[in-house]
Amino acid sequence: METRSLHASEVPAFVDDLWVPFCREMAEHDPYHALADEYREGVIEFRRERLTEDDRIDRVTVVDDELAGFVSAEVQEAPPVFAHDDTAHVNEIYVRPRFRREGIADELMATAESWGEQRGCAHVTLSVDAWNESAQALYEERAFDVTRHTMRKSLE
Repeated sequence: METRSLHASEVPAFVDDLWVPFCREMAEHDPYHALADEYREGVIEFRRERLTEDDRIDRVTVVDDELAGFVSAEVQEAPPVFAHDDTAHVNEIYVRPRFRREGIADELMATAESWGEQRGCAHVTLSVDAWNESAQALYEERAFDVTRHTMRKSLE
């Protein structure tokens, strides 16, 4: 098992093997996360661009030459009116079902947290869906506290 930066040459496989299954799993629980039509090329371009940005990371875990999971994070600058330092925010984390319960998510979170520390961030934040109890348990084991509830209302 190796956790490392996503390589530009791997982006199409990353999208097909990790990101799309992640989105589809999310959409199974909440249609809000459903993918748009004709998304693939836009996602590939977006992911390649992310690799060039210093304040964002995309890390993957590879098991036996296979992409097993990923974490994406970014630095969120603290507004000058607040006394706290910048925050590392985990945007996405996903482990393919057959690789779950092997410590990969924990390793990916440790990687994101370490990256945030190296960037001078004071905290790491993330959002987790209410239905995702296994992820909530992981974050609680890693000493995350619930500090906010995000709510959504349809306007349709």
